Formats: sequence, structure tokens, C-alpha cells
Amino acid sequence: MGDDPNPPSGWKPWLALALPMALGLALRIAAAQGDYWLDEAWAALFARDARTPGEMLLAIGHGHGDLLTIAWLQFVGWGGSPLLGRALSIACGTAAIGVAGLIGLRRGPGAALLTATMAAVSPILVTYGSEASGHAAALLALLASIWMVDRALFGRPVRHAAAWLSLAALLGMLAHVSMLSGVAALSGWVLIERGRHMPAGRALAATARLMGGPVAAAVAALLIVLLGTYAGADGPWIGGRAAFTWPGFLDALVHMLAFTIGWTPLIGLPMLALLLLPLTVRRKGPLADRAPFFLIAILGFPLLVALLRPDGSALPGYYLLVPVALLLLIADLLAALIAREKQAAAVAAGMILVAGLVADAAIIGSRRGDPGPAVDAMIRRAPGGAAVLLDHGADSAVLESAAASRVYQLLALESCAPARFVYLSSDGTRPLPLAALRCGAAFRPIAAGHAAGLSGMDWQLYERVR
Repeated sequence: MGDDPNPPSGWKPWLALALPMALGLALRIAAAQGDYWLDEAWAALFARDARTPGEMLLAIGHGHGDLLTIAWLQFVGWGGSPLLGRALSIACGTAAIGVAGLIGLRRGPGAALLTATMAAVSPILVTYGSEASGHAAALLALLASIWMVDRALFGRPVRHAAAWLSLAALLGMLAHVSMLSGVAALSGWVLIERGRHMPAGRALAATARLMGGPVAAAVAALLIVLLGTYAGADGPWIGGRAAFTWPGFLDALVHMLAFTIGWTPLIGLPMLALLLLPLTVRRKGPLADRAPFFLIAILGFPLLVALLRPDGSALPGYYLLVPVALLLLIADLLAALIAREKQAAAVAAGMILVAGLVADAAIIGSRRGDPGPAVDAMIRRAPGGAAVLLDHGADSAVLESAAASRVYQLLALESCAPARFVYLSSDGTRPLPLAALRCGAAFRPIAAGHAAGLSGMDWQLYERVR
């Protein structure tokens, strides 16, 4: 398979990628059904209450979303359709499929189609492309940046590439701070590639011309996020800011890797072997041009996290750079082998796509543990409004947002007070009780939800026994 340094431009590549993009759009719309889960609900709540840029900074400082998501949810409005609240992510996630295909197009039409299809069905991309968070916008910005850098190094450069890369870095950082690792990996790739062909000083200057703007934009956006973080340091934090632990770090990695390729039944430490895949690319082979980026992104970034041990690194979403780079590498390798008529590669590609679709079906079926049926159950039993007891105050936003979309009067309580219902939630690591005893009263289960995948929560609703 020979590379085309000047792949076709215009509408023809997009026409070839229309089928995987349509498939990806359908999967993301299907996965976006149901009411907001915990992180989304808090982002919607803070979008409702944030009336100034300062209040928006406080929201991201408390971990309640990102600037782009909060601005979009303000446009949708409190009580608006959750599907509309996720529409920005659906659009960005679908566009990202096309950009992934364009990255593969330099390897040939077959590689473009395989890359786009893998991006369309990858469970981690389906998850983040169908929830009201900044992950999908950051993924789109990252893939667009990879495409522009790849063209600048090996093909026909995009006009004003440095300016476009700066814009992508800024928007990606405002969507999710994981974009910072992408900018760093791309800068390292450019420096290594320029250093192969020119002295160190000229290589540094050439790297600065292309990546200086994106680095500056990323740092500026990071300062904005840090300002919100320090301003909101005393407020309630929703999301993952737990201290680094080795079990949490390894668990996040294996879940991220399993949901990248869809082999979710095989979640376990052997999945970590995928991090070594960049080492299989021969230094003098036809795929060596992207090897520095793959090494930095897939292997180097997790090793850096292990070395620095930052807080909040126990979430798969922390490592968005890794699944993007891993999918591009796997597509490169398999497409090259398929072009050489290696049947095992075609079988492996089919297994990844089928496994991804099976995992997607589970995600779609679980609806992230959709909390809406809990409110529906209360409406059926108490149509005029209800009070519900909570064990975790963070659950209040989940029920309030679902109630708002139904124009239902719901009072969430954390202290003992007369209430007909009790709502309990879990992250899936512990079972919920068959019955609840609260404030001297017994409650029986009447509705439940279970999440499958990287997002969502398990919950159970109980009604007071009369």
C-alpha cells in the first residue's frame, strides 16, 4: 500500500466516508436517549444558574462541565430535551468520523474507509459522542489537529495551518483539558520529524512556527480553566478528582483500552499490552512516518501519568489522546496487511468492528442507567408532586433535571423528613439493597436502572411501605 502525499480533496472523499458517518450518527443518536446522568445533570444545573462569565468559570472549577458545554446547555435551556442537550456532541462526534477517515486517506481509500468505520463504532467514541460533555468537541479538535499536522509534515499543507491549529487547540481546550496532551504529542512529533531533516536549531524554529501558536492557545485556555478551578476550590466537586492510586490508574487504562476496540468482556490487565503496539511499527517501514506520534501518544502519555501521578487520573476520559491514536494505528496496520491480502488482518478488523457494535448495543440498551423512569414512577404514584430522600446530595441534580423536563414538582431531601420515596445510586461497584430503611420507615423497590459502559450510574427507587 503506497501513500498518496496529495490525496483527493473536495467532496469526493466525504462521499466515500458518508456510509461510516451515517452509521456513526445513527449509533450516537441511539446512545443519546434518556435523561441526563450525574455529570450531565450538574452541567445543566450550572448552565441554568450561570449568568455571567465568572459564574461559568466557577462551574468548571467545581467540575460541572466545560465552557462550550455550559454555553450550549444555556442555549437549550433548563428542562429542554436531553437529546438536544447532547446534539452538539453528536454533531462533533459524527464530524470526527469523517476527519479520522481523511487522516487514513493518505494511506489509500481502503485505509480511509477502515479508519472511519472503526471511529464510527468504537464504544468509547460512541459514548463520548452522545453525552452532554466536552469530550466529543475535544476529540474533533484533536483529530483535526492530527490531520493538519500530518499534511504539514508529509503532504500538501493546509493554508494558514498554524492559525487553524491554534484555533483547534483553543476550542479543544475549552471543551476538555485533555486536549493539552494532544497538543504536546503533536509538538513532539513535529520536532522529531523536523530534526530528521535539519539541524537542531532550525528544527526548533520550524516546530515553533507550526506549533508555537497552538501551544500558546492551549496554555491560555489552561489558565482560564485553572482560574475557575482555584475560584471554585471550596465548592462541591462533581466528577473525578480523587487522589492518584495505582489500582485506579490501571483500572482506568484497561477500561479505556477495552472500550476503544470493543473487547469489553476481556477487561483486565492483559489489555495493557495494547500500549506496546507502537513498538511493532518498523523504523524503516512504510508506516514509520507516524511512529513518533503513536509512541508519544499511546505509550509515552500513560507512562508520564504514572510518573507524575496527578489527581483525577482514574477516569478513562482522562486519556482521550490514547484511544484516538490507538484507533489510527490499528487502522494503519490492518489496512496495510489487508492490502497485502493477509486474511488474518481482515478477520481481526471484522472482530473489532463486530465487538464494537455488540458493546454499542449494550450501551444503547442501558441508556446510561436512564434516571427518567424513576421520575415517571413517582408521577404515576404521586401526580401532584413528591418528596424523595437521597443518600447522596449529588443525585439531586439528576432527579431535578428529569423532573424539569416533565414539568413535575419534586423536592429532593437529604435529612429525615416525611417523604414517600427513597432514591439510591451506585457507580456499579456495589449492589443496591433489596429494601431501604430510612428515618424509621421501610421502603420497597419500585423502579431501577443499570448502566453499561463508561458513563452513567445504577440506581433504585423505593416507595414507603404503608
